[in-house]
Amino acid sequence: MIPLIKIKIKVILRWFGIFLQGGPFRFGLKPYNSSRTFWSEESKLTLPILPSPLKEGKLHNLQIAVTRMNNRVLYPGKIFSFWYEMGKPTIKKGFKEGRVIRRGEVSSEIAGGLCQLSGIIYYLSLELGLEILERFPHSRDLYNEDTRFTPLGTDASVVYPTKDLRIKNTFSFPLHFSWNLNESELTFRIQSPLPIKRKKLYFKQTDKNGFSNVQVFVDSETNGKPILCSSDDYKI
Repeated sequence: MIPLIKIKIKVILRWFGIFLQGGPFRFGLKPYNSSRTFWSEESKLTLPILPSPLKEGKLHNLQIAVTRMNNRVLYPGKIFSFWYEMGKPTIKKGFKEGRVIRRGEVSSEIAGGLCQLSGIIYYLSLELGLEILERFPHSRDLYNEDTRFTPLGTDASVVYPTKDLRIKNTFSFPLHFSWNLNESELTFRIQSPLPIKRKKLYFKQTDKNGFSNVQVFVDSETNGKPILCSSDDYKI
């Protein structure tokens, strides 16, 4: 009973925080009006969906999430929030069990597998220079170099309601978000009316005492020195 009360309090605090920050006036993807904007530029990222336990549930959950967010626009100054778009993931909304990492251990729960979606959003957003307001790494590295589908350090753990992915459109023009999903690949596209320079990411990894520290750097447009984006510790 006490854990349930704690979760409800966290949900209330999260939504109250969104309200204080402007609510729907500052948060959320909006429907795409094809008559208003012409998307002449496109940046995309494709990641493989590799065999894994509960893959069927993961694909099902990804399809629900992609359908909710597909073909929508993030306007200038607006904030994308993963859980603002999804709401609470429940069985009633169609979500199934999928694999998750909790407290460094692999388990399963409803809506498991959505972290590959949040991860691909974070990865491409980093490369395009969007402002990352909130992002959490996973606590454990499950993969080796043969099974890894994205560089360690570009993941984004999402746990309702405590861990969110929030990204701000700092450009002066809108961004169109779209996804394609099949059994083996997930593709994320960001389209824009003007070009966006794609930045190069650099990685520095150090293993010590059963943990791997990964630092991610991005190209700087001012002095040419890479800027530190994140420094995360993963149990290995």
